[in-house]
Formats: sequence, structure tokens, C-alpha cells
Amino acid sequence: MRKYFGTVQKRVGLLISVLDLIVVITNFIFATKRSDLFFALKDMGVWLMLLVGIPFFLSIFFENRFYKFLQFSLFILIGSINIMQDFTEFYGPSLFLISWLLMRQYGFLDKHRILKNSLMLGSLVVLSQISANVNTAEGAYAGFSTLWYALFLILMLLVIWQDILKNQEDLKKENRFLKINYKELEAQLTEIESEKKPYDLKAAKISPAEERVIKVLTIYKASNREIAERLDIAESTVKLHLYNIYNKIGVDNRFAIIDLCKYNFS
Repeated sequence: MRKYFGTVQKRVGLLISVLDLIVVITNFIFATKRSDLFFALKDMGVWLMLLVGIPFFLSIFFENRFYKFLQFSLFILIGSINIMQDFTEFYGPSLFLISWLLMRQYGFLDKHRILKNSLMLGSLVVLSQISANVNTAEGAYAGFSTLWYALFLILMLLVIWQDILKNQEDLKKENRFLKINYKELEAQLTEIESEKKPYDLKAAKISPAEERVIKVLTIYKASNREIAERLDIAESTVKLHLYNIYNKIGVDNRFAIIDLCKYNFS
């Protein structure tokens, strides 16, 4: 089942396909209640919803740029229809917003971002104003309430999105730093193995108390409790020493310390 849930495209396709099927069945049942079965089978609402769901269903099985484009394009199309039908409802702008998020996720905004964002927002404004002029006597003014709310929601999502992107970049930098550290440690381990050379604890600024913890850990492969008992210190103190040792040496587990320091103590 994982292959049907592995990417955003497939998860979106599956979600919309399921919802579309529920809507189609519901519309068919209501159409049957209003009239006979023959009338229900001729109901364009049923067939239109079924037609819209087919591309989303296919996108579950075929991972490519075409289906990504089809997904957000259908959201724009349905959103445009909703705005033209009723500009006061938020269904249309929210579908535009979903389309914009998918475009960002799929990389369609990587190039000419300002132009594409302007076109999206401009389309939203134009459609709302046309709908307001057609459907109300108040004209253009009536469409601005929905637009302001849509703009507010977009700006809020942008603020959150930018923070998420910043955190992702920080994690990538940290991951690159850890990879560099592991490569250096791997080189040191190779040198230690070939020469049976003790690890330079002084260069790593290991204190005497931390060195005693390393010694007991390395010789006895001891747990935190055993180290605490052998050194007659609190277990919380052992944890603090290990935390400092990890940071100073550049490792994230006790087994790496044992490997590095196995020639330090007889």
C-alpha cells in the first residue's frame, strides 16, 4: 500500500478520488429520490463529478509532471466556476489557495515566481469583480470582502510557510555539518585501527571527570547506572558528562565513543 501513499501527488489523488466517489454516490441517490432511475442516470451533476475525479484517480498510479499539472489546474478551474456562481462564498478562493500550495510543492513556482503569483492573484481579483458585477447591484465593491479575507489567509500561510522553509534549511545545514563530522571521525577511526593509536582526548578538551566516564564506558561497556556505581557519582551526573562528551567529540551515541577510545585504556 505504501506505493499509493508515498508522495504528495498520490496522497492528493487518493483523497480527492475518495471524496469524489462519495459525492457522486450521494448525488446519484438524491437524483434517484427526486425522480426515477432513468432521470438519475441522465443527471449531468453526477457525470460531471465522476469526470472530474478520473484524473485524480489516475494520478494515484502514474507519478509524473503531467498529472501534477492536471491536479492544480482542475482546482483552479473548479475554483473559478465557484467564484462565478457565488463570489461571497469562500469555496472558490480556497481552491485557488490549494492550487497555489500544490504549485509550490510540485516546483511549478520555482521559475517566474513573481509573474505566476501575480497571475493567480489577478485572476482571483478579476473573477470576483466580474461575479460581483453580474450577481449584485453593488458591483465591484461587493467582491472585495471575500478578496480581503482570501488575501489575509494567503499572507498568514506565507508567514507559516516561510518559517517551515527556514527550519528545513537549518536542518539541512545541520545534517551537512554532521556528515562532515562523521567523515572526519571515520578517517580518525581508520587511523586508530591501522596504528592502534589512542584517541587524543586532550585535543577534544575532555575534562578529567569526563575521561573517567569514558574509561569505565570503554573498558566495561557499562550502562549509565554501572558507570555511576563504579565512579560513585549520581546517574544524572553521568548523563551530563556523556552529553558534554558527545558534543566535544562530535558523536551521538556511546558506541562511537567506545570505538574511538578503545586503545586509550589498557
